[in-house]
Amino acid sequence: MSRTTHLITTPTRERTRKVDYETLGRRRRRANTLGALSSRLKAEVISEAEQWAKDWMLAEHGYLDIMKDGGAPALAGNVFTFNALQGKAWGRLKAFRRHAGRERHQLLVNLLGLGWSFTSLGSKLYPNLHPDRARKKAADDCATTLEMLADFWLEQRRAKARQAVHIARQHRQGLDIPTLSKTYNIAPKGMQKIIQHGEHILNKPQKITAVELRS
Repeated sequence: MSRTTHLITTPTRERTRKVDYETLGRRRRRANTLGALSSRLKAEVISEAEQWAKDWMLAEHGYLDIMKDGGAPALAGNVFTFNALQGKAWGRLKAFRRHAGRERHQLLVNLLGLGWSFTSLGSKLYPNLHPDRARKKAADDCATTLEMLADFWLEQRRAKARQAVHIARQHRQGLDIPTLSKTYNIAPKGMQKIIQHGEHILNKPQKITAVELRS
């Protein structure tokens, strides 16, 4: 006669005592810190936070969203392709860490990577404050850091677009790709993509300003 195995589907008491659980009334549940901040943050800020979390999972654990439900990563057999994706993820994480500092980076790790509750973050960041006050200050710090993250990548995209437009204009004036590649220390294939990006921006219909409408 076969035995029936009873699976425990609820978290153990030891599990709920971890930093990624928080107390709501008399119950403990998994913290949803990003969800709790969604009402005070713009959609683009939440989107950048979600991208940061994906980059962190790929960089730290080699995990891609496509692996969900047992699926294999794209081109799983191509180690070089996977390593390139992982390297780009590391690069994006390090870029913001250089910009914002180690403390802000670690806050994102705890918030988005490890899913710490605001209570746990508050007790770590402000151990001398009342727990309620520490929790609120931690939530404010998280919101500020996420806005910094979104602003950083917005400016990076703008800078990239400005460079692409400048290079595309130089190409229009007669500088060939080998010359531009040497000038900017960018491989010819990458330079060609930058020029295409710049041309795409230059060829977009320009919005008519209010001054132009009045003239």
